[in-house]
Order: sequence, then structure tokens, then C-alpha cells
Amino acid sequence: MSIAKSYQYYVTEMADPRTNDWMLVGSPIPLTIILFNYLYFVLVFGPKYMRHRKPYSLKNFMFFYNIFQIFVNAYFIYGVITSGWTTDISLFCEPVRYTTDELPMRMTRVIWAVYMVKLIDLMETIVFVLRKKKNQISFLHLYHHISTVIIAYLSLKYIAGGMATFCVIVNSFVHVIMYTYYLCSGNLNLQYLVVPIKPYITIIQMVQFCILLIHTFQAFMPSCHVPRLAPVIMTFNLLINFYLFYDFYNKNYRRKAKNIK
Repeated sequence: MSIAKSYQYYVTEMADPRTNDWMLVGSPIPLTIILFNYLYFVLVFGPKYMRHRKPYSLKNFMFFYNIFQIFVNAYFIYGVITSGWTTDISLFCEPVRYTTDELPMRMTRVIWAVYMVKLIDLMETIVFVLRKKKNQISFLHLYHHISTVIIAYLSLKYIAGGMATFCVIVNSFVHVIMYTYYLCSGNLNLQYLVVPIKPYITIIQMVQFCILLIHTFQAFMPSCHVPRLAPVIMTFNLLINFYLFYDFYNKNYRRKAKNIK
């Protein structure tokens, strides 16, 4: 099969016909360009631009950004649950239903919104650059943001429904907790209350990966008729994320606690 035919097969023929003509879905090229420019700004242009400049405050921006994330992730939970989880979708193996019925189409629109917000999430790293928070731009941070965008894109393009949507419920719930913490930690009057909670945010994220791994393993059963590559990609990504967060937790909390003792 030629390169052109392979591209046509995997990008068009294998894709979900319901979503493949939606904005930033049909071709992987726009997303590739966005991620390339994101990395270029974060790793090259941004640091050069800020080298002789004072860090921007951006406190008001982060305040409203955190509120936006809390509400939009709460909406994702509601949107996914009311798009089939209370009627047609169970916690077990659930193949995608590629139909244009009301609930499946409502689900695809929610997944598209998730994808858009994951692109907006890239702004966090840009804010770190503008605030000169270089220590926060770690491999963990970059990998997590980029892989999340790619997984959201692949889910929307190929498997916008079924058991794959469980990830949105769990991840959005974790993000509501996480951004609520960020919102409170940005308030001087609340910092002393929420700072001790910080290590538990990382623990919650690791628990999330474990829950999603257990759920994903069902897709490997012969009786579960889902695209075989999907659980492979998901498992691989979850394991990498778990390792990176676990390593972060050890370096920033366990080892520091031992040094204090």
C-alpha cells in the first residue's frame, strides 16, 4: 500500500464518519502544527523572549482560568453521564455505537468539547514561561499535556463513545478537585489551609491512572469487540503517566519528608 493510500485509509476510511469532518479532527496536520509551535514557544522562543524581562503576574488570568476549568470539567462529567451512562453504557466492555441517534451524537459533541479544552490546557505551560516558572516546565508536565491532547484527538476521531468515555468522567472529576485546589492556593487567606493537601493531589492523580488501567484491561478480553490498538495506546500512556507522577511524588514529598526527619 502506498503512502498516499495508507494515509487515506487510516485518516479517512478508519475514522468515525460522524466526527471526521469536524474542526481540527479530519487531518492530523493542524494538531501537529499546534503541538510543534507549542514546544517551540515553551522550549525556545518563550525563554529567549523572557530572558531580560521581568516575569508577568497573570494572577487575574489564572484566577478566571481556574474557575473556567472547574465549571467546564463539571460540565464534562454531567455531559458524559447524561449521554448514555445512565441508560445504555455500563462499567464493563462497551463498544462504540457509530450511530447518529440523539445520545451517541450528544456524546460525540461532549468529546469534541473535551478535545478543545485539552488544547486550551496548553496555555498553562505558556503562563509558566511568561511567569518564569521554569521549574514547573518538567518532562512530566510536557508529556502529560501533549499526550492528553493526542489521546483526546484519537478518541474523538476513532472511538467517540462506548467504554472510552469512562476516562472523561474520572479525569474531569480529578480536574475539578485539582483546579479547586489551585484556585484556593492562589488566595493568601486560604493558602495555609490547602498547602498540606498538595501531596494528596498527586496521589489522587495516580489513583486515577490505576482506575483507568483496570477499566481499560477489559478491552483486551476476546469477548470485547473494540479496536485492538485503542487499549494498547491507552495502557501504554497510563503506565508512563503513572511512573512520571510516582517519580514526582517520591522526589518532591517522600524524600523531602525523610530529609526533614
